[in-house]
Amino acid sequence: MPSFPARRSPAMANRNQSPRAGDGAHPAPDALASAAGAVGLVIALNKPVYPLYVWFVAESALHASLLAALTMPLYLAVWFLARKGWSLTARMGVVLVGTADTVMIAFLMGQDSGTLAFLFACIMLGGQAFYASERWLSRTLIALPFVALALLYGRIGAPFVSIQQEDMEGLRYLNITGAAGLAAFIALRFPRREA
Repeated sequence: MPSFPARRSPAMANRNQSPRAGDGAHPAPDALASAAGAVGLVIALNKPVYPLYVWFVAESALHASLLAALTMPLYLAVWFLARKGWSLTARMGVVLVGTADTVMIAFLMGQDSGTLAFLFACIMLGGQAFYASERWLSRTLIALPFVALALLYGRIGAPFVSIQQEDMEGLRYLNITGAAGLAAFIALRFPRREA
């Protein structure tokens, strides 16, 4: 008698589990994990290009932007986890990596760089990347970037790497429009609820 693979339940598609322990199979990514992975991939693909933008609008910030590109593998890991069916890990990862990355870059580039605006995208991800049954996890991951913003805004100070003051306006414009563009992509990419 032929053996058929075990059918995956919808609940299992939302968890980091295999249908059978030890067989190495992972569920296909669900819609939220797919969207979280797409966000991770878009950010990862933007990381090598970001220094070119910075060089064009704020040349003295080039060295800081090169350091900011070092987190690209973390976003690729989020995309990889989503593709391999590690839904919850990928969805949590995109919020946690995004928050940590934003805070690190804010300290590199300083308060006036506008980098903290990316925390608004992290707040959106915390709200959109989770199911109703994951309400408390979602609330926690909404609170994390919000608290980071509230604690850090106005307290970061000068950039870690020297950036000329005249370049800060261009850098701030670049970061704020980049954060708005990322928020727009998140709003468009995540699935809509049925009426």
